[in-house]
Amino acid sequence: MITKFQDEFFWMLKESKGYYPWVKDRPYELRNFMDNYFGHCDCGFHRHDQYRNVYGTIKLLLNEGFLVNEIIDLFFKSLIRAEIRFISRYVPQRSNEERLTGNLVSEIDNSIHLVKDECYKFSMNLYNENKCIDFIYTDMSRGGKVEKETGADLGFILVLDLPDYPYTVKTLTLQAKNIRRSTQINRMQYETMTRICKDHGSCAYLFYDTDLNVLTSPMVLRTDDHNFETKYNDCKERGNKSFSVNIDEVYRGQPLSLFILSCLLYDTCGTTHSSFDSAMKYFTDAIFQSNKGEDYIFNGRVGVVSLGKKIQYLINETKNDVGGLDIFLPKDK
Repeated sequence: MITKFQDEFFWMLKESKGYYPWVKDRPYELRNFMDNYFGHCDCGFHRHDQYRNVYGTIKLLLNEGFLVNEIIDLFFKSLIRAEIRFISRYVPQRSNEERLTGNLVSEIDNSIHLVKDECYKFSMNLYNENKCIDFIYTDMSRGGKVEKETGADLGFILVLDLPDYPYTVKTLTLQAKNIRRSTQINRMQYETMTRICKDHGSCAYLFYDTDLNVLTSPMVLRTDDHNFETKYNDCKERGNKSFSVNIDEVYRGQPLSLFILSCLLYDTCGTTHSSFDSAMKYFTDAIFQSNKGEDYIFNGRVGVVSLGKKIQYLINETKNDVGGLDIFLPKDK
């Protein structure tokens, strides 16, 4: 277990929050993922006695380095730690989605910052050169009125630039929703979410569980989930403006940390770009198009994750319409 994260990890284990409600509901989802990617246990990860129960599975996830690449594993655990702080400190304050999203990305920033020294040690051991983990986010929102009916309010640009992995740049587009047992999905918003993405695997809803007795990790449910699509089609056929989604249906998705990791490792998730500049343009174009009255609307924060190179930025006082930072990576391919 990463020493800097143990307080948060112990809290999740003791309180049965975070990953626990999801793993308890769908135990084989996490176990299958861990079996596919575990690489540090000589005896085989699935042979652990603890692996046979929910608590033991989560404890192994937190204690073991189950990914072959230590830098990616460190990044994954940083995301889990950020989720735990988010659900334990901010969700109980019952803020709206916009404020909670700001809290979440701030915690991701903080968690990644804490492990930069560990990343340096791993990278020198693996590659004999410094490969860092870095994160920054920029606020592209233009007020709360834009996103109420349509659009999205959280995006991610993921850059994987390590010597033993293909150079990868992907984007994710998310719409945050508070949920307490169930919530309503606006039909027009869902239609725009599916229309603005090149593929549904990069477009999803991010649910914040506000049930204080449960406090599940932020959950991601893709818009192309079969049950999601069925509910939308029924809503459209009936001419309703919204449809309901309950927490059990949300559990068909994945915790945000696992979803982001899957996006890095799988081709079936996320929109792929040729460069970082292309990925950033993906979001800035959304702002410009919506300013022209078109329906591709993004109104929120974009988090930039870089596994390999340090993120650089300049303050641009003239870019108030799309954020005040020029973000770039050195020698972007």
